[in-house]
Amino acid sequence: MTATNALVVSDLHISFGGVKAVDGCSFVVPPQSAVGLIGPNGAGKSTAIDLISGFKSADSGSVRFRDRELVGMKPHAISRLGLIRTFQSPREWASLTVLDNVL
Repeated sequence: MTATNALVVSDLHISFGGVKAVDGCSFVVPPQSAVGLIGPNGAGKSTAIDLISGFKSADSGSVRFRDRELVGMKPHAISRLGLIRTFQSPREWASLTVLDNVL
């Protein structure tokens, strides 16, 4: 981890029974950046986000946010560090502009 990286995910793994939902996921997110995690249905995107945010516990691997290890921490403790998980809301909010709905 260097001072230029806000989030470092290294060799993250989780299995459910014999199914490897996340198998060796690694990536780096620089500070003040917006990134996307894309892939087909069932690829493990939501599970990876759940692991990073503490909603699920990794079998192995490391998640570091601002040089602090997150694996094993609860979601509320991770959110206090400034990393939160949001859930999809597939409807628009009538009181918001189009741009605000997208953001």
